[in-house]
Amino acid sequence: MSKPRKTSGLKSALQRVLVIANSGRMLANAARSAGYMPLVIDLFADQDTEVIAEQVWQVKNLSLGVIQGAVESCLLSYKVQWLIYGSGLEIHPETLEYLSGRFSVMGNDVSVIKHLNAKKTFFKQLDTLGIRYPEVQFHPPENSVGWLIKPVNHVGGLGIRSCDRQALNDEYYQKFCQGKAGSALFCSDGEQFELIGFHRQWTLAQDDFAFAGIIRDEFLPEEQQKSLGKWIKKLVSFYHLKGLASLDFIYDGTSCYFLEINPRPPASMMLYPELDLLSAHLTGQKIEAEQDKIIRALQIVYAKQPCKIQPGIEWPEWSFDRPKLKSCIQVGQPICSIMARGKTDQQTLAELKVREIQIENIIK
Repeated sequence: MSKPRKTSGLKSALQRVLVIANSGRMLANAARSAGYMPLVIDLFADQDTEVIAEQVWQVKNLSLGVIQGAVESCLLSYKVQWLIYGSGLEIHPETLEYLSGRFSVMGNDVSVIKHLNAKKTFFKQLDTLGIRYPEVQFHPPENSVGWLIKPVNHVGGLGIRSCDRQALNDEYYQKFCQGKAGSALFCSDGEQFELIGFHRQWTLAQDDFAFAGIIRDEFLPEEQQKSLGKWIKKLVSFYHLKGLASLDFIYDGTSCYFLEINPRPPASMMLYPELDLLSAHLTGQKIEAEQDKIIRALQIVYAKQPCKIQPGIEWPEWSFDRPKLKSCIQVGQPICSIMARGKTDQQTLAELKVREIQIENIIK
């Protein structure tokens, strides 16, 4: 647990926002940029977050029993205006329910999360709404080839695997769909929505479905963009979605197939620094601003060999989520995030690759 830092009057001058997420840096930065003073509870307490936030509490996970101590410590010292949750809390509805009794929570409430997590009912509702998705089963397929096992609750593709065993009680089967993975970022107020942008994203490897990167890339034909817009409209209306969220999909070259709704601010909000997306999350409405034509991309750099973060590392300004000193990072764990920009997607992705290698060399 970190020690509070002096803030030269900001403690009394700014309204405080509590951020709870697996990694709170992105939302803490958005809050700070919008004139709020962020407090953070997350798993990493990385160097960036320590600089941005007034105080950071590091926890091992976001389960109710683990975070209660940090929450009570926060309330003893600070008056919190709002709570904003990010990636990770949607798989702990009991935690969100507890937090809703302690704070004014921005975004979707726990009832929405529970509806989205009730997969049997959820997929039946997708059928009713006419939303296509790869075939799903809740019993073992006769032939497991081409099938995946997916956790009912997962974040960023973690836990998704090829079907090589029988699914557990909190898992289900879904047919693998070949194609380009993408997402649509939007904000909504429970009834109406505004589309912010489309993206192409990729995973760590062909057989590892952990989220690895995303780029602003309107690779979809206009007809498919309109179809996705209709899907979002139906889902917002039925589930009364609020704030920033994203819809993940697969495009097979002919049609799109629904994969997931991420009912909280997703990583793609980092690709729009010209927009006030924190306000969009709080109000459900996008603040009108001219979107620039720069193509931005974000990637997570995963460790290819065990490493320890030593003092003296000079992190590039395009790197984020920089780990704490003396952190021991194992193979397959994230080191940091990096960003690149360019006039074309090819130029941007090439620069991203150069920067990934640079981070690997810095760590070595």
